[in-house]
Amino acid sequence: MLNNKAAILTGGSGFLGRYFIHGLSKNYNTIFILDTAELSDEIKGEFSNIDLKFYCVDISIENEVQNFFESIDQNINVTTLINAAAKNPSLSSEGMVGSSNFEDFDLKNFNSSVGETLLGTALMCREFVKFTNDKNNEEKLILNIGSDLSVIAPDNRIYGTDKNGNKIYKPIEYSVTKHGIIGLTKYLAVYLAEKNYRVNSLSPTGVFNNQDKEFVKKFSKTVPLGRMIEPEELISHVEYLTSSDSKFLTGQNILVDGGRSIW
Repeated sequence: MLNNKAAILTGGSGFLGRYFIHGLSKNYNTIFILDTAELSDEIKGEFSNIDLKFYCVDISIENEVQNFFESIDQNINVTTLINAAAKNPSLSSEGMVGSSNFEDFDLKNFNSSVGETLLGTALMCREFVKFTNDKNNEEKLILNIGSDLSVIAPDNRIYGTDKNGNKIYKPIEYSVTKHGIIGLTKYLAVYLAEKNYRVNSLSPTGVFNNQDKEFVKKFSKTVPLGRMIEPEELISHVEYLTSSDSKFLTGQNILVDGGRSIW
């Protein structure tokens, strides 16, 4: 464990947050968690052996992001940022929030998704770089969380219909923002290389979370390995990508998708 180094994780209160924390805890014993939802007591108890510092921050609001970085104790050696905060509507029996055909997409939902996912990630990267820029002799790491839908289009055939019989579509804004994450990753990897930063993205396929059995069955047929990814399988990837073991890796999008993107 790198006891003298700390990491920042956005979206840490979400479903995948605990697994990202698990990955980070292999290398860091101080982790700043940023989210708009409070960190659960269950997660706090699960990670009682490390120092979790929770901050309620909307990363799409510039002054909230800036205020967070200004509040960090200068004696804490922050070297790593994971951007996991994202707006990802889930499928339910009611349908999917924001779902519509392209011709009718909702501008408010579109702007909200771009703000919460893409703009927020860019703001976090900007302020992280400003905060750590003077650590010239230390390697700094940025890991952006993408998706298999960062490189392929959603297969809308798997979502079925809502309770009113309307076809369900993955919202266009999800694809746009997740593709944008990869563009941001590549841009920053080149821009920051001379300043001793490495920037990569981790893009999992659909994560199993006790979804409807029919949906899981349909989704699994789109994956060569025949299943969704289990959240625990992301831990080792986070550990590797936020450690010196990946010291010659930058500008890459690591797809953990069971082969879905090659089919």
